[in-house]
Amino acid sequence: MSTTLHYFKWAFLVTGMGLAGSFWLGWLYGGTLGSALSFLLIGAVLAVLEISLSFDNAIVNANKLKTMHPLWRRRFLTWGILIAVFGMRIVFPLAVVAIAAHVGPIDALILAAREPQEYARLMSESHLSIAAFGGAFLMMVALSFFIDEGKDIDWIARVECRMRSIGTVKGVAYGLVLLFVMLFGLGLGVHDQATFYRAAIMGLVVYMGVDTLSHLLDAETEVLSAARAGGAGGLPLSRGA
Repeated sequence: MSTTLHYFKWAFLVTGMGLAGSFWLGWLYGGTLGSALSFLLIGAVLAVLEISLSFDNAIVNANKLKTMHPLWRRRFLTWGILIAVFGMRIVFPLAVVAIAAHVGPIDALILAAREPQEYARLMSESHLSIAAFGGAFLMMVALSFFIDEGKDIDWIARVECRMRSIGTVKGVAYGLVLLFVMLFGLGLGVHDQATFYRAAIMGLVVYMGVDTLSHLLDAETEVLSAARAGGAGGLPLSRGA
């Protein structure tokens, strides 16, 4: 139990602060114990949902982290938490509202705090852009897994073996995503089509940037590992000479 508290004390502390904040926010808006408890319940449900959906990410990250240098491991955890928690959960929704409402980020933050109904309306109106961007990005993530020739675990072996057979074709994943984007866009109105296509293409561009950065970092790690191995291997030779 002490080990669990040692590793997760900050997680428990931040979770407790978030639940206390939701209780206070409910009291601030409703002025009654019932409204405060209602906000607390919603906050607790969202916390459980977020934790349960993050388990798969934690497993993947743990497998990646165990092969990293301690310095890069700390950077991965620090920057990853900042980007995932504050970037995608806080900054990204505020950026969507700021773009949709043509206001600054500070005004979007004030809008979220003081006029939640208007904030929710703007987020709802931006659903098409968010769905197109996220759909294109996540489809690329899925295809990069299913057509990976190096993977040895299949969910549906017959289907995934055929998908891997086309993985050798350069750019096939981007072509498939663009095909689906075009087909879905045909069912939209002219104005919505422009919004949908623009957001979907941005999703592809962002994925390409993330994938390129990932390859660069992996290449740098391999070079450093090879240099360390070469240095360790050459040391006894120099002594023997």
